Amino acid sequence: MDNISEEFSSIYLEYSSKIKSLCFGYTNSIDEADDLSQETFLSAWKHWDKFNGQSSRTTWIYRIAINKCLTHIKKNESKAIDIKEIEKELAINDEKNENINLLYKAINKLENIDRLIITMFLDELSYKQIAEVLGIRENSVAVRIHRIKLKLTEIFNNYEKI
Repeated sequence: MDNISEEFSSIYLEYSSKIKSLCFGYTNSIDEADDLSQETFLSAWKHWDKFNGQSSRTTWIYRIAINKCLTHIKKNESKAIDIKEIEKELAINDEKNENINLLYKAINKLENIDRLIITMFLDELSYKQIAEVLGIRENSVAVRIHRIKLKLTEIFNNYEKI
């Protein structure tokens, strides 16, 4: 295997589940998230030689994923979100995953940019990496994550009252 294939394989193995999770945060559909994740890595592979090195490869791939998700959202904006379908996809009979399901439902209620930020945070990207992906300052990321956590707490608490 050549160096390019090895590097791509390494990044794919490390980040494919995180990219899929990011895409799921936008689509609320496992199938669509799988498709967008595959499109992301296919696009990255096709344009591997065009990477200019201004950021890390992983930051570059996250940007590709974000662009794929935003394009997907724009194409599907006119479609109404079927809450029943989302609940069906998120429904897991195992009781220990109930809080995770509530967390994803709460995340889905956030604005797109906030969903993106919290998804990257949950994927354990550093503030620096998130800032690079979004093109904002690191301290802005910290402030936004703090505010997002407060919003999620409020949303989550409202779920508990139901």
